Amino acid sequence: MCALPLKIVIAGPLGSSGGLEVHTGELELFLVSQGHRVLRINIISQNSSNGNAYRHISISNVAGTKGKVYKVFDWLKACFLTRLFAPDLLISTAIGSGYKWLSLFAGSRTFRIVQIVTDDYPHNDAGMLSLVQAYDAVAAQTSILKDQVRAKISPTVSCRVLPCFHQIHPASRESILPQTLPGEIRLAYFGRLAGNKGLSLLLDAWAQLNFSPLPKLDIWGSGNLLSNLEEKVRITSSLSSSVTLKGPYPCGPEYIKLLSSYQGLVLPSQSTEGLPLVLLEAASVGLPILTSTVGGIPDFANGNPDVIMVDIGLQSLAIGLNNFICFIHNGDKFDRSRHKSLFLRQYSRPAIESAWSRVLHSPSSFFSA
Repeated sequence: MCALPLKIVIAGPLGSSGGLEVHTGELELFLVSQGHRVLRINIISQNSSNGNAYRHISISNVAGTKGKVYKVFDWLKACFLTRLFAPDLLISTAIGSGYKWLSLFAGSRTFRIVQIVTDDYPHNDAGMLSLVQAYDAVAAQTSILKDQVRAKISPTVSCRVLPCFHQIHPASRESILPQTLPGEIRLAYFGRLAGNKGLSLLLDAWAQLNFSPLPKLDIWGSGNLLSNLEEKVRITSSLSSSVTLKGPYPCGPEYIKLLSSYQGLVLPSQSTEGLPLVLLEAASVGLPILTSTVGGIPDFANGNPDVIMVDIGLQSLAIGLNNFICFIHNGDKFDRSRHKSLFLRQYSRPAIESAWSRVLHSPSSFFSA
């Protein structure tokens, strides 16, 4: 059993642009709030001192040869300082060769946990096996992802489900009605504008809708698909009149208020997902959700009457989107209060903190159970 408080190194991406970044930052906040001494190693595009850790190290994430040299140097510095810090616990919230180095430098007295939050790695991948073998335990975000770790990497790996932190604090939840005009349906997407999210397919499916008036779709976020999506919306009349690319969205209470203002969330991911935190955040304000069967999403969606889950591909998405809008219009399928209640029972901040508290009490016992 570990004596409290602990010395903990947490390593992973930091920022507000994605679920893994949110989780890393919120995990740090939780650990510090519990009185632990935290050394943070964060992967960002530029140096930042934001956060509550005792000390932080930033790893360069800049393109080009010069950026690679800086990155190797930063990882070596992080490994050296980790060894000097002599942590009781190392938590890596992402995967890669740098995280393997960090584990090897941490020291024999350190219990080392690596989190795996997607299932897009190949079977029997030597790199993943080498990474996992450098850690004492694997924390998978959902049951499906845990099964994938054992099926794809090793059936004997010490692996248990451990949820990711979202940004919904009890005081930040809003109970407001959607801000819509009579007869208007407003849906939203929140997240990265990336290829795996299925946004181009979403626009294709949206262009097939045959409602009058057309529902409105707001796409919130930034990413490398922005210019392609803007062009697609511009040249398609049905899209230009009903779809708006809104850009970056706020975080914290303002994000929750914005999320609450819609009548539904759409997340049509086609690959590379765990359990996206935006699904939990939408459930916290009772939004019905249209999403896909990718990654760990079915662990959240199966048996959830306020989620419609579709297979990947345009045909399934188009049918699901049409049905989703009809259900919202008819008003007799989805129940915002019911969805909020599910969130409070299974995914609330206290539920996540309770799971992590069990880990901190005795990491070895938690993962050997």
